[in-house]
Amino acid sequence: MRDFLPEKARKKRFIEETCRRIFELYGFEPLETPIVEELELLTKKGSAGSEIEDEIYAFEDKSKRKLGLRFDLTVPLARVVASNKELRMPFKRYQIGRVYRYDRPQAKRYREFTQADVDIIGVSSVLAEFELIALSCDIMQALKIDAYMVINSRMLLESLALASNVRKEQLADCFRAIDKAEKFGWGFVEKELEEKGIATEIIDIVKRNDLNAAEERIKEKKLSMKGLEELRELMSYLEAQQLSDFVRIELALARGLDYYTGIVMEIKIASGPSIGGGGRYDKLIGLYGGRELAATGISFGVDRILDTIEDKLPGETKTKVFVIAVNKELTMQALELTQNIRKLGISAELDLMQRSISKNLEYANKRGIPYAIILGPRELQAKQFKLRNMESGEELLIGLNELEKLKEIL
Repeated sequence: MRDFLPEKARKKRFIEETCRRIFELYGFEPLETPIVEELELLTKKGSAGSEIEDEIYAFEDKSKRKLGLRFDLTVPLARVVASNKELRMPFKRYQIGRVYRYDRPQAKRYREFTQADVDIIGVSSVLAEFELIALSCDIMQALKIDAYMVINSRMLLESLALASNVRKEQLADCFRAIDKAEKFGWGFVEKELEEKGIATEIIDIVKRNDLNAAEERIKEKKLSMKGLEELRELMSYLEAQQLSDFVRIELALARGLDYYTGIVMEIKIASGPSIGGGGRYDKLIGLYGGRELAATGISFGVDRILDTIEDKLPGETKTKVFVIAVNKELTMQALELTQNIRKLGISAELDLMQRSISKNLEYANKRGIPYAIILGPRELQAKQFKLRNMESGEELLIGLNELEKLKEIL
């Protein structure tokens, strides 16, 4: 869990604001949920799965209620939708907030981290996934990240597993093992499958990553083709909108959480872990409210994005002007001038330490504030102030009744 000092916090906020702007461009509405949830909600069978339970920050409050810190923003969303039956469909919401997992700290993995989440509720068509992928591409372009998305279908993976002699009750364990391939290698996956008594034939077919071969295997066993058909339909939409170059099909992609039921996706970069991911979870809302609703979403790891592109992000202060009174007697006039500048919508800071001009200019320079205003007795007598460009050193006299000129200059 980290502190974010101002420069880093500004960069983090820039990522969040970029996500928020594009989320709203696609018609998503904001939602806020508590950080604390009932533990029973977070650990409900059929929700995230047994492995996530070890990562939940769980505790009892003063009334001995069993509670936990949210580990993602999807489970709280499912609770909200299940308990608010009047919501109009499709319900398109976004949320940007901190989540918690008691994970082993390592590079680009934290126990407190921020997710920027978008979800579409009530749409069973892969048009919902298309929107999430298009939106993801726009965010990557806006942040100038060289990234791509890998997609797969849990339904397709299920058909391939069943066609490869994996029993239905073993599917969740099988998918969790396959999800570890990128991190630990296929040898590790094979060993884990063998230890759990799960047939390892599926490894060969997913490693081939050939849709035609997958189709043959499924047809041969007369299993469901729905997952494959949905993937192909989605790709047709992406190709029509020139987005297919952003997407790659990866049959080994499983995603670790148990609640996924259909198309799953991850955003990859050349080095390091994924910076976003999600998928379809059509059965999750039904766990909390009796009625099942189609649902799909994607989450962007704000901290991982920050770690990836921090050096390229703008970290400058938002303050445009630093107002300096030459002596203590001019404090009242400097205060009034600062307030009037702020009323114009210009971010301004006043010298609160009452230091010398040289010390104040040094401070403004180190803060990266582009302009300083110097107010002295001579300027005040002429009803003017001196505006100094901190980069060039150029100075300009402006009348106290001509503050609108600041807008033009800044």
